[in-house]
Parts: sequence; structure tokens; C-alpha cells
Amino acid sequence: MKETSAAPPDARRARHEPRRRELLDAAVTYVMEHGLDGLSIRPLATALGIGHRTLLYYFGSKEDLVAEILAEFRCRDRHVLDVHAAIMATNGSWRAIDAVWEVMSEERLLGYWQFFFEAYAYALREPERHAAFLDGIVSDWLSVIERHLVGAGCDPARATPLAGLVLSAFRGLILDLVATGDRERVTSSARELAGLVRSTLD
Repeated sequence: MKETSAAPPDARRARHEPRRRELLDAAVTYVMEHGLDGLSIRPLATALGIGHRTLLYYFGSKEDLVAEILAEFRCRDRHVLDVHAAIMATNGSWRAIDAVWEVMSEERLLGYWQFFFEAYAYALREPERHAAFLDGIVSDWLSVIERHLVGAGCDPARATPLAGLVLSAFRGLILDLVATGDRERVTSSARELAGLVRSTLD
């Protein structure tokens, strides 16, 4: 009887990729609801409707799975960034801050930002393993803010440090909102930030 050779590794990966993609999307949804802290493979697999060995077959280990979850979340963060970039492109420099704040602080996004800060803290525990995630969620945003500031007339030499200030202030305000729920106070601070940027660029 003629032996048949096994499918090459690339072919097997291609065949399994749709299912792997489906499981990764479901895992991201799960951890955004339940958090990363205390994540265990068995409960996650049960929630996904598969055995834990199957989950490990697709992702190798819990650490590898978490790294892929963070990478996928970064892709989703870039999508959020694209939305905000479009808002900035249609508003003046100081008005852009107000407009972006209105979208970023919407009630429907608070769960997203809660997970964002948890993922950030989780990645900081092993910065070498999660270096791409940590770098990307800063550099992706900085480049967009910097381009907008230059387009609004900011001296390019000042745009980089000012972009860093704006990004840090915004994330601090979002963290404040998530932690305290004091929307009126935090929104007032966001408006003050917009005014400071406006005075800087005038």
C-alpha cells in the first residue's frame, strides 16, 4: 500500500487558520469581559466550548495566547485610533481635542478603556515579552497627534513633545473617568486641556 505523506506545516496552518482566528476573537471578547488577572486556560476553554487541550493545540501555552490577545487588542486599538484620526482631520487643533474627548469618553467605550489600562499594566509586568504591544500603543497614537499638530501650524520641533503631553493628559483623563465616574469634573479638565493647546498654537 502506497503511503501518503502528511500535509506540510504551512498547509496545516492555513487549513486551521479560520478556526484559530475564530477562537482568538472569542478569547479577546472573553478577557475584555472577565479581565486578564487570574486568567486560566480551563475556564477560558470551557467558555469557548472546547477542551483545554484543543486551546493549547492552537496557541501553544497560556503565555503565547495572552501575547496574541494583546496583539489583537492592539489591532482594535488602531481601529479606535483611525476613528479619532478622522475626527481630528475634520476639526481645528483645539476643537479636535473637544471632539475626540466626546467620542473617547462615551459610556459605551468605558469597558474598552478599562481593559486598555489592565492590558497596559499586564504587559508592563513582562516588558520584553510584550515590547511590541507597549511600543505600539504609544507610537501609533503619537504619530497621529504629531501630524495633526504640525498640520495645525505647530512648529515641528515642538510637535513631538507636545504630542506626548496631549496623549499622556488624555489617557490620564480617561483613567480618571473610568476610576471615578465623575464625568462632569473630568470633562471640564478636558476642556481646559483643549484651551491650553489652543493658546500654545495661537
